[in-house]
Amino acid sequence: MTTDTIVVGAHARTTDTVLSTAARFAARLSARLVVVRVDDSRVPAEPDDGSGRGATVPLDPDEYDDVVADRSALEATVARLRTDVQITVDVRVLAGDPGKALARVAADTHAVMIVVGSSNGPAAGLKAALHGSTASFLMHHQLVPVLVVPVSEAWP
Repeated sequence: MTTDTIVVGAHARTTDTVLSTAARFAARLSARLVVVRVDDSRVPAEPDDGSGRGATVPLDPDEYDDVVADRSALEATVARLRTDVQITVDVRVLAGDPGKALARVAADTHAVMIVVGSSNGPAAGLKAALHGSTASFLMHHQLVPVLVVPVSEAWP
């Protein structure tokens, strides 16, 4: 019997809400959860195999980033999920365009669903206007369902 896979995009500002929602779906479907963090300020240093283990370099060499701390925080959150929800969770940390990276992981794992958070705040609106949102890209370029989890307060 094959286990279904759910792919979830884990963004630093939306991780807890989005991951807990994806984990609940994975538990209900007895599915494996593949947590994908994509750093769009970095690019693969070598051809990316999608494993999340390849070397990356920053787009701006003067920009400070702490890839190790970011991965450690994500691993801590995932460890809580494994304990609290009792599901199988894999983690991949990739670089490049989030929509394309999530689509590639979904295709590679034969995912039955992709879960992402909604964009929020003025910076997200500007980024979406300039580049398009990850959720919108996935909804228009995927054959699997895309669940968009709201991560900000509802409008009054």
